[in-house]
Amino acid sequence: MPKIKKQELVEIENSNNDIAIQAVNQWIVSQADVDKANIILRNIAKQMKAIEKKRKRFTQPLNQSLREINSTFKELVKPLEIAKDILTQKVMDWRDAEKQKRQAEQERIEKEEARRRKIQEAHKEKGHEVSEPIVMAKPKPLKETDTTHIRKVWKFEIIEMAKIPREYLMVNKSFIREAIRDGVRIIPGIRIYQEETMVIK
Repeated sequence: MPKIKKQELVEIENSNNDIAIQAVNQWIVSQADVDKANIILRNIAKQMKAIEKKRKRFTQPLNQSLREINSTFKELVKPLEIAKDILTQKVMDWRDAEKQKRQAEQERIEKEEARRRKIQEAHKEKGHEVSEPIVMAKPKPLKETDTTHIRKVWKFEIIEMAKIPREYLMVNKSFIREAIRDGVRIIPGIRIYQEETMVIK
């Protein structure tokens, strides 16, 4: 990888300062002044391009190396991510099944207790001696804290786009710019207009 030489940086800074001073000191009161300003602007654009070229000479090897490192480690981690997702889903499926079993057992017990109370009430109405209702053992709730920590997170899914309030929608600006570049000139709710900008040639 190339090293940044101090002398190189000093030369760039000196050139930048010279051009900047010319730009600041240039008055615009005539077409001749505009022509001089355009020359300075071209020099600025040329200098910026040269600086960018030097920057890329230093950063491209680093970026390439970084891409290779990230790609290598991403591949290394991939089997673990897949394994984690599979096992996590198995744990969540088991917990869901256990909750459903406990819910079903709870409902069965409540129905049985209601049936027994009904029988006792019928005996009571006939004047029979009735003992206190037997309370059946309830299933223990599934532990929320064990070796696996469960956290509830809020998620969403879009079910009817037309009903979503405007404040939750985002304008696709890049799509609009592309449409305008392709010749679209009328889009409801959008003002499409031209403005002048300087182009340095």
